[in-house]
Amino acid sequence: MRRAAYVGTIQDFYKSTRPNTVGALISLLRGNTPPQDRWDRGEPASWAASLPALADELHSAGLDSSWVALEYSPHQAGRRRADAVLMGAGRDGRPCYLVVELKQWAQASWDVAREQVTGTGAGYETPRHPFDQAFAYAQFIRNYTSGMHDEDQVTIAAAAFLHNATEGSIETLRTAGHDRSAGTFSGDSTGRRRFRERLHALLDPGRDGTAAKDRLMEAHYQQGPALLDAAARIFSDPDRYPLTDQQYEIFAHIQNAVSDAMSVSADRNQAVIVVKGGPGTGKTWIAMHLLGANAHAHRQVAYATNSGSLRSALQKSANFRSIFDGRPAHELITSARTYWDNARWHNPLDLLIVDEAQRLEEYTVRRAQNNPRELQERLEAQQITQIFELKKSAKVLVLFIDEDQAATYRDHVTIDEAERVAHRTGATFEIFELNEQHRSGGSEAYEAWVDALLGGTPTVWHDEDNFTVRVAESPQELERLTIDGDAGSARLLAGFCWEWSTPQFPVTIEDVPHDISIDGWHKRWNLRQPVDGFPRDTAWAHNPRGAEQVGSIFTAQGFEFDRCGVIIGPDLVWSAEAERMTVDMGASRYKKLVSLHRRDPAAADRVRNQYRVLLTRAMQGVVLYSTDPDTREMLESIVNPFEG
Repeated sequence: MRRAAYVGTIQDFYKSTRPNTVGALISLLRGNTPPQDRWDRGEPASWAASLPALADELHSAGLDSSWVALEYSPHQAGRRRADAVLMGAGRDGRPCYLVVELKQWAQASWDVAREQVTGTGAGYETPRHPFDQAFAYAQFIRNYTSGMHDEDQVTIAAAAFLHNATEGSIETLRTAGHDRSAGTFSGDSTGRRRFRERLHALLDPGRDGTAAKDRLMEAHYQQGPALLDAAARIFSDPDRYPLTDQQYEIFAHIQNAVSDAMSVSADRNQAVIVVKGGPGTGKTWIAMHLLGANAHAHRQVAYATNSGSLRSALQKSANFRSIFDGRPAHELITSARTYWDNARWHNPLDLLIVDEAQRLEEYTVRRAQNNPRELQERLEAQQITQIFELKKSAKVLVLFIDEDQAATYRDHVTIDEAERVAHRTGATFEIFELNEQHRSGGSEAYEAWVDALLGGTPTVWHDEDNFTVRVAESPQELERLTIDGDAGSARLLAGFCWEWSTPQFPVTIEDVPHDISIDGWHKRWNLRQPVDGFPRDTAWAHNPRGAEQVGSIFTAQGFEFDRCGVIIGPDLVWSAEAERMTVDMGASRYKKLVSLHRRDPAAADRVRNQYRVLLTRAMQGVVLYSTDPDTREMLESIVNPFEG
């Protein structure tokens, strides 16, 4: 994947933006930048106006030996691209980068109450402060790019350059906080002088910037703090882990809905908001931002999920020292099965955030494995469903959902069900959709390939720069290609085709039998309880020794790893006659799903959904192995054909 549409020295950039050359530069940018509806926003006209203005300032600052990348796409930022990234050396010789957001606005105002930009007169509106946009890209570079994590070794800064504005016409933008003020520059003489001073403070005109350029352009995706560690930081510093523009728009809308819900003058103070998106589109990321922002605003807020592994991991990573209204931060992370007490409905939360909402059950089981008959009959007669309980517990209920990840026998809630509950409780109902891909190396092509493999006619896969697929000939090869000496960031996963043993009171790991045996290769499922230093199921995803066990749909959903090895069992095999992957429920060892399938044959689709979850956990690459020879042969024929 090309990360920048143009890379050149400042000297070459300056020459390319003169009246007789800028047309060729714009043609180059158009050819190297995916359109995705950019042209109808006047992007070429914006380049023609803004790039020469930027080049003039860089050239006059004497930075001809530094470099610039235009339309640079940071890792994890989805389709969004930074207008310009300056690359050079600081006066101490260390690499230095300045992300510049360019705006043609002649004027703009800052709405302090709503914390958003107004009055730009542009053909499109963005609520974000332009410095915040540049700062977000800078943080994406810092946190998701190899060689960029160490703040002591690498300088990464942000700036907004409004070349048509004056200091007076954007005065309120420059009173929106110290960082925004120091990093926002107009195009009049004062603004340009300040901009050059900022450039000289960061970049040494006498040093060549080639090494810094190579460091960024040759860098690969590498997480700094992972999501679970980031969750704790988000509670105290949400700006450090920024949202993309698409994610921010949804976040801002939900925040406005919460504000309306708390206003006595609002027309309606109840809302159900559904945010739908596939694996890796940032649902949990937005959820964590919402939790942190509203907790720090001292609003009544909680996060809920029926994923025990995700809930446990987030609780353990949350900053226990942070206290919100007397509660440790980890207590804000709850089970969606705990909202059935109608006493709490009289004092609802301001906001309840439900992650993995497709895993909500039809009715909450309040104790043991099943409700008493009398209680269950009452719940059904009054339609006191789990999602109804959740809505009654909050003024604003936000559901992050992917219906294609409904994979267990209990998964029940759909978007239609959410809308029915909204109408029943007198709440407004809205749907937002996330479509940017942040997992699988940002590859939308891989997501489409998985969909075709599992639910349609399989298509050919060719590796991309940021994501690879391999087919292993044996489980031993699968393990070797996946783990590769780096257990902390790789996991083995499998469909539920082997019994899960539960020995009582094991003392050592040898007391736990190997559950999965394939042609002399033996592994255990993730453990139900810790043994001999090996983690239990709820810690399997983030404990390095989890790599020595095989994870399932129950422990993998909601997590991501650098690489994954996926064992496709006999419950999903290739049928040459049908020309598609077919489900064999007789090979499944998920007994309750098999039982559901007897009553509802459509439950077979949940097996496909299980593999969809398993196949979309990886950030950099996936290795496939099928226990069925015909399926393995089919996979080998479509994965990187003619490349071996």
